[in-house]
Amino acid sequence: METTTLQRLKAAGWKCGRKIDISAFKKRYREIGLEMPANVEAFLEEFGLLHIENLKWFRDVDFNPLEAIGINLDAEYFENLLDEYDINTTTYPLGMCCTNELFLVMTITNEFYCFTNGCCELCGIGVEDMLDCLIGECRISKTIE
Repeated sequence: METTTLQRLKAAGWKCGRKIDISAFKKRYREIGLEMPANVEAFLEEFGLLHIENLKWFRDVDFNPLEAIGINLDAEYFENLLDEYDINTTTYPLGMCCTNELFLVMTITNEFYCFTNGCCELCGIGVEDMLDCLIGECRISKTIE
């Protein structure tokens, strides 16, 4: 992970070994009919509820899946979220980016995407890759067409 990424994460309250209670996230996943896989659980325990602001490319990143799920979305939405881009896998909500304009989701294979209608960005394969893209702004995301 790049130095800039680490500095920004630490400024937002992250530290090595951080582990938060994600029972509210798990409950909401169950309520919408979505099972939380182990990789999503591990990510949210370490990075959940961090909010990083004043970013050049994505303005802000909020690792709060409750914001992404909201009150109207269900498992089917996240199961089919990226189908129009021929990415036929279930996505798991992690939070929001760009002042709540983009969903931040991950897959069971640790691919991270930012998505809104008409726009899909691959932000990384693996946690560190995604963090260096979104938080450290050390590399550019890939537009999926």
